[in-house]
Amino acid sequence: MIGNRLVRSVSSRNVRLLSSTSFRSGVWTQSQNRPSSLKLIDSKTYEDIFNGINPEKGPGSIAKPEESRAYHSPHHIDDTFKLAYNVLEAESEDYYKQIESLKERLNKVQDQKETDLIKNHIDKLLIKAERQNPEVLYNIEYFQEKIDKNQPVYREFLKNKWESHDLMVSMQRLEQLCVIPDTLPTLDPKVEVKVKFPHNVDPSFADWVTPGEILPSFAVSQPPTIEIQEFDRIDTEQLYSVIVINPDTPDLTTNSFKTTLQYGLCNVPLNNVDNIISPAKLLANGDKYTFKEYEPLLPEKNAQTQRACLWVFRQSGPLSLNSISSDKFDVREFTSENNLTAVGAHVWRQHFDRSVNDLRSKYGLNKGRVFHRVRKPHPLVGLAN
Repeated sequence: MIGNRLVRSVSSRNVRLLSSTSFRSGVWTQSQNRPSSLKLIDSKTYEDIFNGINPEKGPGSIAKPEESRAYHSPHHIDDTFKLAYNVLEAESEDYYKQIESLKERLNKVQDQKETDLIKNHIDKLLIKAERQNPEVLYNIEYFQEKIDKNQPVYREFLKNKWESHDLMVSMQRLEQLCVIPDTLPTLDPKVEVKVKFPHNVDPSFADWVTPGEILPSFAVSQPPTIEIQEFDRIDTEQLYSVIVINPDTPDLTTNSFKTTLQYGLCNVPLNNVDNIISPAKLLANGDKYTFKEYEPLLPEKNAQTQRACLWVFRQSGPLSLNSISSDKFDVREFTSENNLTAVGAHVWRQHFDRSVNDLRSKYGLNKGRVFHRVRKPHPLVGLAN
């Protein structure tokens, strides 16, 4: 892949040139000045790429010996790769020279606004300098869970991957299920939000939840693990608030529905790498982050399918939230009063099932009601009077 730009020009008259090609010493090969996270994670693959594949053993990616014996490298592939690598590395050096110049300028700047502009420019140049590095490309393709998200190039690849699929799925479900505008009027997503319930033994319920998925009540009986992936650089820890609301709680007094607060977190510090809110992390910090204990949605019999709407907000500063009423919760007023900026959202759905009654008892709730299958034209409360 990395040699596509040069392979077209390779012909029989270039064979002698290719056979004499070797790796030059440049910014990608000088490991002493280079972050280790930009180096290839798999050492065996590194040996295959930079020292050549042993024809008797085959590449390290082939585990079975009988398969490796059938492997044959394309003619001159190693020399072509070296030539392409050297060209791309030379281009990268030009970007690093600009970066060094900007870093020298950064040390002399006092204004915070100008400092941020220079840092953002440096990040863009770092992305350009590394986006064609085969080691970086291999890491992002095969070791996504191990990459260093402090590196701008990795965050850029993650952002592109998110925008190409998961972002579109999330926004489709949020709009299709009317989370927007039933809860908040709109959303300009800035972060990737992922949710899972790791207390489940069944892998089908323990994995990351697809937005809009209908889950049984037992699968959401305990607080979720929430991953919030920022793609912009975070120099210091950013504070976040997270809420889970149910806009489909039956309201008998109005013969309609109301919004209830099911879960509330605030002042949670996260950064590019430490970006997961887990039940274990919350337990270790007591009530420091939790202003509303988790209560799963427990739809009553014959009630409609209900939406668990999870919203993620960036905070402009620390919050003090002590007396928040969960009944008839006004999410728009909540965000306005606390100067919160919505940056991401998620949604899953629930309906009545066999596990609801046991969970209502576990959470100390009243016995569930049974609604009539057909909605009446008048309120049910006060009808007898």
